Amino acid sequence: MNGNIRHAIGLALGAGAARGWAHIGAIERLEENGIHVCAIAGSSIGALAGGMHAVGKLPALKDFALGLTRRRVLSLIDISWRGSGLIAGERLGNLLDTAVGGVTFADAHIPFICIATELGTGHELWLRSGELAPAIRASYALPGVFRPVRVNGHWLIDGGVVNPVPVAACRALGARMVIAVNLGPETATGIAIQNPPDIAASEKSNTAPSLTSVLVAAFNITQDRLSRSRLAGDPPDISLNLRANGVGLFEFDKAEKAIAAGREAVDRAMPEIERAISVL
Repeated sequence: MNGNIRHAIGLALGAGAARGWAHIGAIERLEENGIHVCAIAGSSIGALAGGMHAVGKLPALKDFALGLTRRRVLSLIDISWRGSGLIAGERLGNLLDTAVGGVTFADAHIPFICIATELGTGHELWLRSGELAPAIRASYALPGVFRPVRVNGHWLIDGGVVNPVPVAACRALGARMVIAVNLGPETATGIAIQNPPDIAASEKSNTAPSLTSVLVAAFNITQDRLSRSRLAGDPPDISLNLRANGVGLFEFDKAEKAIAAGREAVDRAMPEIERAISVL
C-alpha cells in the first residue's frame, strides 16, 4: 500500500460483547489485503481488540479467545453480591494486566483512543494517555455486569453506553477514511435484532421470558438504536456489518465463528474499500 494512503485510514471498532471477537478476524483480513491503519478507536470489546492490536498483542488475544470453552468462561466469572456489578472483574483484569500491565498509550505503535462513559455525568470520555489496562477495563465495564472502574479520579463504565461505534474519535486521530466494524444487526438490510431464543418462544407460549433474556434483549435494542443515531450523525466511509447470527452477546466460547464472521465482512466489503482508497 502507498505510504500516504496507509497514513490516512482509521479503524473504529464497535461494542457488542462476545460478537466482538469478530474484530480479530476483521483486522487480520484487512492486513492480509494490505490495509494497515494509522489510527484506532474502540468502544467496549472494540477497545479490547483495538488496544491489543495497537500494541502488537492481537495474536495473544486471538489465542486466548480461541481457547475459551464454556467451562473456562465460567471460571473467569468472579461473582460479587455486594459490589456495584454482578461480576467483580478481577480475574479478567488480572489476565489483562498479565498481557499489557505497565503498557501505556504512548507505547502503542498505532495511535489509539479508548471510549468510556463517566458514570456521574454521562459524558463520553476519550482515553488516550496513561496506562492501557485500566482504560480498557473501564471501556468494557457493562453496567450491572461489571463494577465501574476508577480512572483519573472518575468512575467509568462501558463506552458503548454513549458511543457504540466511535467514528469521530478515529477522525480526531487524523484518519481521512474510517472503516467501522459495527457489531449490531444489519439494519440496512432489514435483518431483525438478534435476541435470545426464549424471547420468541415466550411470545408463542404466553409465558414470560427469563430475566437474563430480558436484559440481553434490552441491551440489543438500546445499542441498535444508539448505533443508528450515532452513525447517521457521523457516518464512516466504510461500514463492515457482520453476519454473526450464531453468536449471542455472552457466548464468548464461540470465538471461532465470530472471527470467521469478521473475515467474511471484510471480504464482502473489499470492492467498496478499494474504490474508497482509490480516491484518497
